[in-house]
Amino acid sequence: MKKFLFATALCIGVFLNSSAQATDQEIGLIGSILKSEVKVFFAQNMELSTSEAETFWSIYDEYENELKPLSNQRIDFLKSLIEKGGELTEDELDDKVKLGVKINKKRISLRYKYYKTLKKQLSIKVAAQFYQIDAYIYTHISASLHEGMPLIVPTKSE
Repeated sequence: MKKFLFATALCIGVFLNSSAQATDQEIGLIGSILKSEVKVFFAQNMELSTSEAETFWSIYDEYENELKPLSNQRIDFLKSLIEKGGELTEDELDDKVKLGVKINKKRISLRYKYYKTLKKQLSIKVAAQFYQIDAYIYTHISASLHEGMPLIVPTKSE
């Protein structure tokens, strides 16, 4: 777990330090590294029988495909916050909060959708492991991102 935490923190640190100037290619590379680390973390922490593994990874790949647009939306959201340096008008703040809530709700809904799929096709145990690990990863990544984000400094609406 320490290796995962280190790799995650490293990727996020690179993202936060370079996102204002980072190219899409660089962000894509960071995303690929993080995606690989997440898969390794799942593999190390899921208790799958040989017969369950094939079904699980097939479903997980579908989950990743559906998650990608949300992840891209979240990256764009974070880049826009970083570019503003935390200085936003009240209207911009309101829009950012609403967008952040919308992205989080979609992510939780998607995780729950795949929990139900895994529960139906495999077992409650496997589905619960998936749900817990994915929630842990998302929470860890979110905490790491927020740790490096500038605090919001509201400016007067014009």
